[in-house]
Amino acid sequence: MDCPLYEKIANQIEHQVHEGIFLPGAKIPSVRKSSKQMEVSVATVLQAYSLLEDRGVIKARPQKGYFVQETQLQPTEPAKIEPTKNDGTIHALLRRLLHVSQDDNIMQFGAAIPKSQFLPIRQLQRSVGRLMRLEPEICAAYEFTPGSLSLRRQIAIRMLDSGCQLQPDDITITLGCQNALMLSLQAVAKAGDTIAIESPAYHGVLQIIEVLNLKAVEIPCSAETGIDLDLLENAAKEWNIKACVVTPNNQNPIGATLNHQARQRIITQSVQYGFTLIEDDVYGELSYKDKRERSLKADDKHNTVIYCSSFSKSIAPGFRIGWTVGGPFQKQIEHYAYVQSLAIPTLTQTAIANFLENGAYDRHLRKTRQSYQDNLARCQALIQEHFPVGTQTSTPKGGFLLWVTLPDTIDAMTLHSQALEIGIGLLPGLAFGLTAQFSHHFRLNYALTWDNKTDAALKELGRICQLQTS
Repeated sequence: MDCPLYEKIANQIEHQVHEGIFLPGAKIPSVRKSSKQMEVSVATVLQAYSLLEDRGVIKARPQKGYFVQETQLQPTEPAKIEPTKNDGTIHALLRRLLHVSQDDNIMQFGAAIPKSQFLPIRQLQRSVGRLMRLEPEICAAYEFTPGSLSLRRQIAIRMLDSGCQLQPDDITITLGCQNALMLSLQAVAKAGDTIAIESPAYHGVLQIIEVLNLKAVEIPCSAETGIDLDLLENAAKEWNIKACVVTPNNQNPIGATLNHQARQRIITQSVQYGFTLIEDDVYGELSYKDKRERSLKADDKHNTVIYCSSFSKSIAPGFRIGWTVGGPFQKQIEHYAYVQSLAIPTLTQTAIANFLENGAYDRHLRKTRQSYQDNLARCQALIQEHFPVGTQTSTPKGGFLLWVTLPDTIDAMTLHSQALEIGIGLLPGLAFGLTAQFSHHFRLNYALTWDNKTDAALKELGRICQLQTS
């Protein structure tokens, strides 16, 4: 016999939850709305929702409606560090947030994209205009892998500040840092291999791991000390880890920076246990110190570090210009880059090379870093004043991202949904891990035009959080 209609409806909604259409903590359509959508009686929908509650898929909140359970993705046993695969939930969440980030009517606390006032737009405009007038053929020419020689030369000069002694031939230009990380993992690992990652992790790494069919070992990362190297060593002893993706400077999302001892130790571990370090240094230039931190690559005596970075956070996000220093994997990375994209746009490479060459970049960085520090102080003060007691924030030493930890009674996915309804975007902690362990956290971008409107939006987020605790 066919199952009852209410059970079919329950199965359909449960399938939508597993597919990531309804995310943990998200509100599902009301009983009346579902009744109209499915052209069934209210009583039938109530039976379906009751069945979903029994299954632990959803829960009812008095006078608020029905919400997807946050706990269903959590392990039933004590958390244990072991290889995990992405279940696709993160991908569904980020697809939604990608569209939100392009909406000018949304206050963009969520996307890690600096507002144009923090970018050298006018200088780039003049550079591109001059190139189009004097060298119009530049748009017709392919710039094959490894990319523009003049840009690679300027990058080699810039990387002297990070302690690296490089030649232009050591560098491959990529389509942003995300592409550099993807190419690096492709060169190092094959499907089924295990990769160590920070937890919370940059969501782009989680997506790459999903696409390449890799397994991830999540290593806890604290805002004060960065990745837990004791747990990384334990994981390396237990599993055959092919690579570890790590952000030593201003980690996304929590802003951690590794100290000198930790840098030396993680390099030693990579040599001892035979895994490649893939260094994501996209926020390295945005340190609040006068002198930027050294890169891991600078101390890479055994050639076990692949370095990845880009100009997306400091010069031009839309230009999509990044690079990698692949060491022993350089030829493989260049091959994959050629196969996937053939060439990198010539105009944007040349424009950035010219900008770097004229010396304006350092002046731009000094001004931008100070603005970010000012915004951070203002942001933290507002959170302390308007968010519930027990709310904590990270203390980044660079970049423009703040990790906010809410009291356990507040669900960040619910906050995200409620904030979007009033035009405020944020990125819930669910996007930064393979389970629901960060359900009471969110990441906040403070590279915004900080004015009364921004103040009001952050105060409103605090008010919504206060309502969840009442």
